[in-house]
Amino acid sequence: MATFRIRYGGDYEFEGQSLSEVVPVMYRRMWSNDFPCPDEGGYMRRTAIEMCEWNKGTYYYDSRSSFADSMVRNGMLERVSYMD
Repeated sequence: MATFRIRYGGDYEFEGQSLSEVVPVMYRRMWSNDFPCPDEGGYMRRTAIEMCEWNKGTYYYDSRSSFADSMVRNGMLERVSYMD
C-alpha cells in the first residue's frame, strides 16, 4: 500500500495499491456531498473537463489508469509514501 495526495478541490490523501484508485476515492467523496454523478465514466469525463478549465492541462478519461496518469502529469496527484 502507498499514500497518495490529491491536489484538487482541496488537498487530501488516501491509501491504495495504485494511482488508479484515485477515481473511486474522488467519486465517493463527491457522491457523499450530494453532487450528481450518474456513473464513474461520466464522472471522469466531467472531472477531466473541470480540471482542463482549472489548470489548462490535458486529461484523458478512457480508463482509471489514464485518468490518474493525466492527473500526475498535471500535478494534481502524487505518491507521497510507500508502505510495505
